[in-house]
Amino acid sequence: MLQEKMIEQAGQPMDWDGLAFRLLSVQVLKGSDEIHLPQQLVLSYALIVVTGGTVQLLADTGLLELAAGSVSLCLPGQTFGAVEQSGSLEMYVFYFNVYQYGAADEGSRLLKDAQLLPQTGQLAQIPMPFILTLCNELAQREEMEQRKVSFRAQIAFQELLYNVRVSSWQRPRDTNYALEQAKKYIEEHFTRDLTSQSLAQAAEFSPKYFNDLFKRKYGKSALDYATELRLQQAKRLMAESGAKLRDIAHQVGYADEFYFSRKFKKMIGVPPAVYMKSRRRKLVAYSSSLLGQLLPLNLMPYAAALHPKWTEYYYMNYRNEIPVHISAYRSNQDWQANLEVLRQVSADLILAEESLQAEEKAALEQLASVHYLSSEPADWRSPFLELAELLGESWQAEQWLAAFDWEAGQVREQLHAQIGSESVVVIRMLHNKLYLHCSRSMASMIYQELQLKPAFDAGGEIYNIPVTPQEIAAIGADHLLMLIRRESDTLNEWSRLQNDPQWLKIAAVQRHRVHFLASDPWREQSAYAQLRMIREIRQLFLGQSSIHVP
Repeated sequence: MLQEKMIEQAGQPMDWDGLAFRLLSVQVLKGSDEIHLPQQLVLSYALIVVTGGTVQLLADTGLLELAAGSVSLCLPGQTFGAVEQSGSLEMYVFYFNVYQYGAADEGSRLLKDAQLLPQTGQLAQIPMPFILTLCNELAQREEMEQRKVSFRAQIAFQELLYNVRVSSWQRPRDTNYALEQAKKYIEEHFTRDLTSQSLAQAAEFSPKYFNDLFKRKYGKSALDYATELRLQQAKRLMAESGAKLRDIAHQVGYADEFYFSRKFKKMIGVPPAVYMKSRRRKLVAYSSSLLGQLLPLNLMPYAAALHPKWTEYYYMNYRNEIPVHISAYRSNQDWQANLEVLRQVSADLILAEESLQAEEKAALEQLASVHYLSSEPADWRSPFLELAELLGESWQAEQWLAAFDWEAGQVREQLHAQIGSESVVVIRMLHNKLYLHCSRSMASMIYQELQLKPAFDAGGEIYNIPVTPQEIAAIGADHLLMLIRRESDTLNEWSRLQNDPQWLKIAAVQRHRVHFLASDPWREQSAYAQLRMIREIRQLFLGQSSIHVP
């Protein structure tokens, strides 16, 4: 039955009898305004518990919506971050390690990939009175112990874990969970003949009530969502050479190819034949920065390096447009796995950075023609124009650059009118260390394109110099642009730094002139990254939305 298929199939979790759990820290996030929880890498397990409001999280397991009482588990080496919240949010993130004990003479070993629970992503709900009491107790105890987790807090955390484990075997009956399961079912079976009535029946709602709830939650009806998924899959299939329109229509769930063609043109804006012609050339963006060179040329690669944290923007906006994803996480370690994926692609052209190791280059060149671009170009425009010429898109590049220069000029004038000669400096934070920092892309945008006044002169445009809060105060910058590494250790150190008396003496901190940057796009040297930087600076300093550049 459809209803049974919509219930998440439980796997077989590990036996907990031989395991030990050690709570490391608790992160508390509260407030009615947008919370600051960027995509971050976790080095330990992270148990995410929502006790108030609703939040959308993007994790390795997908996009999750967690309401009060909801729980999610993130494994070491995975990433998660908040996308959107509604209502006054109250959320706790418990970071912990798991150890496995063997025989008496074997001791213990740290586990990084233990299947602790029967399901991934959003887990079953826990009774609110219990969870709220326990979370508050844990957070208060950590605060009282000055972030040293007490023995009693460890016991309370064991209770929380036990109740999560018990609840994860039970089927929640709340509305949010039912809608999430319906959405997940559609995502896994959108090529089937779905009806509003069958989906509503499986979710245990009347058809009208189900449709109203689904549209209110996701902004579209359940069947419109299924249609959207069908067309996304159709676009992926169209990028494959030799695929016939009739076959594509059948594969995505349409028996009538002519109805499919009409639907495609209505939703996408061009007939399928036109779209297929534009996607016949199979390009591979072997690094994420090369995707940032292709997008301004209105070219979508067949394969690209994507990751929900390291290439968050591209992942969120273009993952459904790109049929084949290769790893953008530690690509220097995953390159052999990436090549295995690309062997199935039959690419026409692979675009890669010249900094690759000789062994990787040689293997890549066995697959297809490869064009290498500089990993650290003196400027971003030259490789952009070089690539455009190679691909026969110089006219597109010139048009895009003209629009870019106009927008940059507008933002520059507005910034100078708003902040005048006030100075800025970029501070990078890694673990518990601070650095005066400037990459080539930052120098190009902040000090050249936008002509903001630097508060620090290192004698060169690229630098990464250790610095203390006292030294930052002495520099006297009017604005601090913070680039904080988004992993749990550094974020915990950042929380501590904000209460450091020396940090609080910095004039820009006292005047609330601390602005936050993300490595994506600020460490990327590409045309599209530069455009995104302009729009981010506009938003940070002027609070304005962007002007559209095609």
